[in-house]
Amino acid sequence: MTPMNYIAKYFSIAAFLTAAASAQVNDTSKPTPSPSTKSVLHENPFDDTYQFIFFATLEGLYRDGVTDADVKAMLATKGKEGGYLNFIYTCPICMPVEGAIETYKGRPAIHHLKTLNHQTSERTFGEQGLSKEVSDALRSEKASIRLNAVNELVGRWMAYRMDHSAMTDEQKKNLVEELKKRRKQGMEALRRFSMNSNGPDSMKAFAAGYEDGDECALCNAALQMPIKLKAP
Repeated sequence: MTPMNYIAKYFSIAAFLTAAASAQVNDTSKPTPSPSTKSVLHENPFDDTYQFIFFATLEGLYRDGVTDADVKAMLATKGKEGGYLNFIYTCPICMPVEGAIETYKGRPAIHHLKTLNHQTSERTFGEQGLSKEVSDALRSEKASIRLNAVNELVGRWMAYRMDHSAMTDEQKKNLVEELKKRRKQGMEALRRFSMNSNGPDSMKAFAAGYEDGDECALCNAALQMPIKLKAP
């Protein structure tokens, strides 16, 4: 490959990431929330906090070498018409995580590495992918197992980016406070959907995997908190 080909390739990847992030605003494949639901979304969905969550997730996916099969499991829905099993729609923490996973799902091939291995076949950086234990947990039909796996995985990715960022202590403190606010918004969305405030099928459409959950797995992950599930 010539130097110009390399340059063109790198620009194409940058354009891909930018377009994918922008596509979140115009995504018509998800249910349309009511005006009351829309109020949960932050006024500027692509602000610094959104980008921190988005890039922490995207970086984690690449660093761990997550496979297409595991990406599919993370983006699983309740049947063909139900909502996501691992995300709460309109939650300002779930949405950038979902957006990053969707972006990673469409990642380009790695042309400059010719070795046939996990990295080239899965178009990623990690050498092995997730452990079998975590991979199996992401496919579990039990919400407690699946959501705990998502919580721990995304929590680790968030912690890594926080620890390796160039932010000052004051900036980190401000970010944590903003994450706390967004966690509260995500929890409010879950509470509203559980009360069918957006129609009789609110949970199925907007929080399909959370029938057993009192808390948002990803909201807790952002603050390094385990997820609390309803008592059996």
